[in-house]
Amino acid sequence: MIDDYQSIDVPFEFRHTCWFCGEPYYKLHAFMASPNYDNQMSPIMIPACQECFTFSQPLKVSSLDLLRDKVKDRLHKHYEKHLQIGVNWTKQELEESEMEGRAFEGFRDKAWIMFEIAKERVNYSGWDLSVDGIPVVGLTTAFQFEFNGIVYTSLVQAVEQLSKAYNIPQPYLEDVVELVGRTKLAYAIRFCKTTYGYSAAERETSLLSLKALLAEQQVLDEQMNLQQKTDNALLNVQLSAIKELMLYRTMISPHAIQWALQRGITTLVGLSQQEDAFFEFFMKDSELTAFTYFNGLQIYYEKRETDPEWAENDDPNRSLFDRIEKMN
Repeated sequence: MIDDYQSIDVPFEFRHTCWFCGEPYYKLHAFMASPNYDNQMSPIMIPACQECFTFSQPLKVSSLDLLRDKVKDRLHKHYEKHLQIGVNWTKQELEESEMEGRAFEGFRDKAWIMFEIAKERVNYSGWDLSVDGIPVVGLTTAFQFEFNGIVYTSLVQAVEQLSKAYNIPQPYLEDVVELVGRTKLAYAIRFCKTTYGYSAAERETSLLSLKALLAEQQVLDEQMNLQQKTDNALLNVQLSAIKELMLYRTMISPHAIQWALQRGITTLVGLSQQEDAFFEFFMKDSELTAFTYFNGLQIYYEKRETDPEWAENDDPNRSLFDRIEKMN
């Protein structure tokens, strides 16, 4: 019998409840940190159901959150088949399935209930622990991982369990997750299910194709981000504020002037540096439109640079250019 111990505070609504899984209370587990990094002086008594009490007894861990996760690991393994029901079926599919025979009918009637019970137990988060009103510090859920509504104690555990549920070789799923990242586990599973080969060479080929696909996607993402930054950086130049003008029998399009000024382009050099971007933007209308606009803009900018007196006194858009130049 333990004489010197610490009992955790149990809120009224959680009386007679297992802290690990939410099932009815059976017995107190006396937790003593091992290794005892924080110099714990006496056991902390944690209420547990019969199953979680059995799981917790042989465990030697240094903190309560590690104890919780180790117990959860055992719950996951113990109810592995129950949890896989939710992977392979939906509630509606089970209800509408045409299973025949006493065993199949029994499974159809009880399977979803068993899945929901198992899911509730592994997902149960307990209550915030405190002793005599003083919170137990240092508990974390940072390493836990949720997928399709089920909480796993870590990404490693999720990959281990899901590789079994989806009949994917665990090393192959691990390799794919390492490539795509932990936030894209669903994508990794879909990729594995559609590309898994039975030989090492086939798996390696699939991984190489994924690497190439991800590299291509990264380039596209970078281009989109650059375009987004460019769009966000566009200066506020209203089309209605731009005056249409004609130089040397050439109409200078306000749309072309707006495009240039929004990007801070006020010189021929700046325009030439953005020539590809200009044509990419206006070629959506037509090739003739793009060339006509660009030719007119070149004439306009050349006039401003070769005849500064005209640019200062007679250019109808001189105030816009002055504003953009001051901002640059």
